[in-house]
Amino acid sequence: MPLATTRPSPRRIHRLGTAAASAALAAVLLLAPAGAASAHDELIGSDPAADDVLATTPEQITLTFSDAPSTEAGATEVAVLDEDCASVASGDPVVDGNEVTQAIEGTIEGAVLVQWRVVSSDGHPISDEYVFSVGDDAAVTAAEQCGESAGEQNDGSSQGFNAVPYAVGAAVIFVAVGAVIAIAIVRGRRGETRE
Repeated sequence: MPLATTRPSPRRIHRLGTAAASAALAAVLLLAPAGAASAHDELIGSDPAADDVLATTPEQITLTFSDAPSTEAGATEVAVLDEDCASVASGDPVVDGNEVTQAIEGTIEGAVLVQWRVVSSDGHPISDEYVFSVGDDAAVTAAEQCGESAGEQNDGSSQGFNAVPYAVGAAVIFVAVGAVIAIAIVRGRRGETRE
């Protein structure tokens, strides 16, 4: 006697379609790049700028960010080091709107390393460094060897892309889609063959 086969019911097809569409939407939402609303602030300018060669020592360093950094105590740090890795910063950095200013003391000759770390408006720390020189730009590489950046000194790492949330999200979606497919196959087989 031949086995009778039945077609999946419209209701079952609708449920499978809904499950597949939901899984696809979840994958897109979890794996899509973050939009501008979750982007960290960034340094958009500095005075003096990276690789500038100045005739005289500037009175201060000014860093301009895309949004105002946090004004909480300890949230903003600026290190200014001469080519002997000695600090030439005077006092604490001053945050005024989206600008951070760090005064410089004394006269500098040669390379100057500027290392900065701020807590951006979204609450995440960002950091970087750059070099300029006064009078002689030949010693730039010496200042670059001064050691860990301000960000690395504070939290043991530099700013970078963190792929862990994306990998975990992809794994969860992969397992969820696999489970939906497996359930659909098992349920489909039960309904296909009836004696």
